[in-house]
Amino acid sequence: MLTILCAMQPEADAIIQALNLESCETPWDPALPPKLWRSRERETPITLVTNGFDPRTNANLIGTTPATFATQLLINHLDPALLLVAGAAGGCSHSTSIGQTFLIDKAFHHDRRIPLPEFREYSHGPEELLTPLGTNFPIASISTGNGLDTLEHELDFFKLNKVTIKDMETASVVWAASLMKTKVAAIRSITDYYDHPTPENQFLANFDLALSNLAQSISSILPKLLEIATDQ
Repeated sequence: MLTILCAMQPEADAIIQALNLESCETPWDPALPPKLWRSRERETPITLVTNGFDPRTNANLIGTTPATFATQLLINHLDPALLLVAGAAGGCSHSTSIGQTFLIDKAFHHDRRIPLPEFREYSHGPEELLTPLGTNFPIASISTGNGLDTLEHELDFFKLNKVTIKDMETASVVWAASLMKTKVAAIRSITDYYDHPTPENQFLANFDLALSNLAQSISSILPKLLEIATDQ
């Protein structure tokens, strides 16, 4: 089975429409936030999970903690052969373009600041991802943290590790999935430039374009993803 994981519901909506998925009951406690969709064509093994909404504030559950929780939950109950992380991301203005879609090869943790020698490799990673061959999408490294803005030392970290994309979930998803030896691929579409003074304005202005492009990109590589997911 191929399972797609999106943090935000708006990230998932265009994918749900493009892949003709339908909402269904979850095999986990319905009081838990993550939601589930399945392919209307039952012979096609595709599911999609979102992190859901915060029960206290009704905000989309973005960030590393909800991503880790949703990953563990869906692996326990769905046992996917391949997990695809999909959604929006910030990009470097010198290396990416708004609306451009990337496959991810490595995921770092840029806001784990643990200045102790024995924690250095653990704190920053990277986590390794599967990159499907035979696609025309550029490949980039990403770094995951819990802030939309980017601090000066984080820009230095990105430069040092050749990171050109940042998000709030990928590295956490890959780490959690690795505990169960679940394969993970990731595809991200650029909504804003993390080295711009007001990335939040760009994020809001470019969100629909980026997510439309993301859904089209997933549709185009779906046969390759299903081939990987079913070749187990």
